[in-house]
Amino acid sequence: MKNKRNLSLYIHVPFCVQKCRYCDFYSAAAGEEEKRAYTALLCREIKSWGERLRKDYKLYTVFLGGGTPSCLAPECLVRIGQTIRESFECSDLIEYTTEANPGTVTKEHLTAWQQMGINRVSLGLQSAVNEELSMLGRIHTYEQFLETYHQVRESGIDNINVDVMAAIPGQTMESYQKTLRRIVKLQPEHISSYSLIVEPGTVFGDWEENGTLNRPNEETDRAMYQWTKRFLDGNGYHRYEVSNYAHKDMECVHNCVYWTGGEYLGVGVNASSYLGGYRFQVPLQAKQYEAYIKKLEESVSIDVVNKDGILECMQDVEKVERTAQMEEFMFLGLRMIQGISKQEFSSRFGVDIMSVYGPVIQRYEQAHLLEQTRDGYLCLTEHGIDVSNQILADFLIDTES
Repeated sequence: MKNKRNLSLYIHVPFCVQKCRYCDFYSAAAGEEEKRAYTALLCREIKSWGERLRKDYKLYTVFLGGGTPSCLAPECLVRIGQTIRESFECSDLIEYTTEANPGTVTKEHLTAWQQMGINRVSLGLQSAVNEELSMLGRIHTYEQFLETYHQVRESGIDNINVDVMAAIPGQTMESYQKTLRRIVKLQPEHISSYSLIVEPGTVFGDWEENGTLNRPNEETDRAMYQWTKRFLDGNGYHRYEVSNYAHKDMECVHNCVYWTGGEYLGVGVNASSYLGGYRFQVPLQAKQYEAYIKKLEESVSIDVVNKDGILECMQDVEKVERTAQMEEFMFLGLRMIQGISKQEFSSRFGVDIMSVYGPVIQRYEQAHLLEQTRDGYLCLTEHGIDVSNQILADFLIDTES
């Protein structure tokens, strides 16, 4: 009997109560009828993919993201969960995550999550200071976050992530430290701490363009980043990726799939996939999305992902060539604190890593920004992590030159 390959499933829920001032993801407000209609389409897409992939793949992780998945009515979530389990083999499903925003979770949501088998919840706090939450355009207060956190914990979920943001406009080192100290007292299993990135087309992007965005300077942002590592390490959280910290054995498995080049399927509008050596994306507009699903259903007896390519019902199809695969192996893998395995590189691509990246590796080793470990890994040093963006970009540049 043929061994099935692991597949990670991402489900995009594009609805929010209110769009945050920094957000450039596809999301929008919607009524209950529109949400139910979207759920129906999403289930059709999941079923169609399951019929196509079940013989070769088994689900390894599932992640409901957005947007705000907890904006969906509990019965919609249960329907999605039932469709997943009916459509895919789930015997080896080890992590089942949903994102949720404080203030949107009800007792009925908690019951729905239990019925679905969800075992990990990611809460988008961002800050424990209400003035900073208001600045970000978040709909909740810190007090509402606490209520949601305790509800989730009391429901039996023993794997909770809390998202935190640094370099918020008006934030100080002291207020950022207050946020992390409050979170650590709660002892979630996982903490993600990201610096604010201002994207064009957002409210913050417009404010930055006209000079009215008063955010901490680069020196303060760097100090926040360095203090985060020291503080969380001293409180039992190890950093396993540039911006992610966890208790022992509580790393986010789904995200590790992304960073290590594993295969994943994205369903829902604008979701991205990496499957069978191809990248492709679900159409963004509602009418296009429905037409795309119909094409999937009509061609269900034909392999969409195969050695000859992908059918035309996909959008933005790209065959990831060997050079690009090597670049991504380095670019994504070096975000992990463990780094990348030189043996895995050789096994995957059939060449020694030094024959491809020797000059750039040696340059950064001499600068004490990269190091090779005794167990055969190549990883960033502490200082290398601080300047990781430039280092990672060089792995792209060197293979193209």
